[in-house]
Amino acid sequence: MADSLRPGGMGTAGDQPDRMPADFAGSMAMAIEDALNEILQQDNIQGFAQNTNASDARDRRRLLVAIAQGVVRHLAHHAGAFQVSFVDGSGNRQSSFVDGNGNLLRASVTIDTDPQALPAC
Repeated sequence: MADSLRPGGMGTAGDQPDRMPADFAGSMAMAIEDALNEILQQDNIQGFAQNTNASDARDRRRLLVAIAQGVVRHLAHHAGAFQVSFVDGSGNRQSSFVDGNGNLLRASVTIDTDPQALPAC
């Protein structure tokens, strides 16, 4: 799998309090945390330490991880709501088209998720 939506996780409480949990690093939840920190700083509000697993970071991240997992779960369970179309030479939208070799190509959407980090509903 080349790329997938990775919502993120909390890691283990008390495990390496001076490091961000691997389950959280590089995830959607981390991107949300980064954006929150940037917005706080833009409004001249003191940001927060991010490379930590301390209790204040875990308190904040519970909400961020829940939001990210909910978003990814919802997208994965409603992939049919996404429609991909091609615009033909006349400007009309088509759900399929014939390529230069006469092959019929159809549009589809696949949402790759990390099944380990995405509990079932």
